[in-house]
Amino acid sequence: MAHLKQLKSELLSDGKISANEVARIRRYVEEDGALDFDDVAFLVQLLGEADEVCPEFDELFLPLMRHVLLKDGKIDLDEQAVLVEMLVAGGAIRQSELKLVRELQIEATETTPGFEKLCQALLAIPAG
Repeated sequence: MAHLKQLKSELLSDGKISANEVARIRRYVEEDGALDFDDVAFLVQLLGEADEVCPEFDELFLPLMRHVLLKDGKIDLDEQAVLVEMLVAGGAIRQSELKLVRELQIEATETTPGFEKLCQALLAIPAG
């Protein structure tokens, strides 16, 4: 845990996540060979605390989040909570995040009523 706090502190020292830092993040999440919910939660924390993220961060983060959340085909309450945390990080919902939610809604075999309500609200946001 101390290692993780140190890593987060170093990555966010300037408030930005750069392409070079994404390479370091990738090494961290691939370190144990198993992508899991803790990796997603860590990346959501980084996203929420960063003032700016580079496109390479999304290229790593969004597919990883999709993979982990759909691992069992279901979106449960914990997964829904981390998804909402991602959506509110940074103060604005990005188009890439809306796309992820749409994909999750289509591909999930089981969801919570709250997730379905969230999807309905998000689908009302015009793409663009």
